[in-house]
Amino acid sequence: MKYKLNRRLIPIEDESEIAEKEILVEILTLGEFDEKYKGTYHHELLMDSMEHVQYSKVEILRSCTIGTILVPDKQDLLEKEFGFGFYLHKKHIIFIDDTDRIKRISARLPEIKATDTTLEARFFIELLEFIINDDVLYLQRYEDKLISVEEELMEQDIDDFHTDMLRYRREIMVLNGYYQQLTEMLQMMSENKNGLFNVEDCRILRVIANRADRLYDNTKMLREYTKQLREMYQSQIDIIQNKTMRILTVVSTIFMPLTFIAGWYGMNFQFMPELRSPWGYLGVSILSLLVVVGEIIFFKWKKWFD
Repeated sequence: MKYKLNRRLIPIEDESEIAEKEILVEILTLGEFDEKYKGTYHHELLMDSMEHVQYSKVEILRSCTIGTILVPDKQDLLEKEFGFGFYLHKKHIIFIDDTDRIKRISARLPEIKATDTTLEARFFIELLEFIINDDVLYLQRYEDKLISVEEELMEQDIDDFHTDMLRYRREIMVLNGYYQQLTEMLQMMSENKNGLFNVEDCRILRVIANRADRLYDNTKMLREYTKQLREMYQSQIDIIQNKTMRILTVVSTIFMPLTFIAGWYGMNFQFMPELRSPWGYLGVSILSLLVVVGEIIFFKWKKWFD
């Protein structure tokens, strides 16, 4: 699909409708781009990158800037993602997208009102801003999820901890890599080594790069938070194990004197007076009971049952 960029995108049917000073914006599928621009230098580079879009990157060429952007799907960070390629040239922008996502985003972009920037640069910047527009709130909601996990840990509800935390850590790593790559890409573009942008364009690119860098810092903070939660989880496991060991120790201690008494009176020597005494069994039973009661009182006094 072809558009004329004049503060906003205007669909066109024929390139001849574009005046010499107007800007052409094309949103093409990978197949359309391959067919139309085969043989051009940027075509080969973009086709190689678009075959497997694995990360966001940019290449600054002499007369144009090309790159790919891989955006994780916030509904399913581990399984879904959205990748597209771009070509920036004076008076010409190409987006390569097989999903129609760029068309939908472009239709929602506000009219460009700034007069001190180049329209093609400003349009590209507005599109990137739209993509990361709500990410601060998204990361805040993600932090709320981790806070809920922490509250469950405090209540010792740890049955699903490993499953949840493994998923959260992997999702945060996806976001972490995405914002890091986006920051590096925008910083490279702001250096303007091929002279496509003016001073104001470069300033805005640095602003967006700083914004992406702050998002990157937020994901690093979330990664540290997950590490703290894992340490907290291990502490809870240690506490539970210590309680279990203490109970086992108390039970063993209670039965140790009884084992001694049973072993002592189980020797069955001929001249043990208690063997033939009519009160022997009752006496040993009372002695065992007194020992158990005495130990329980002592343990309670020492607060070993708490």
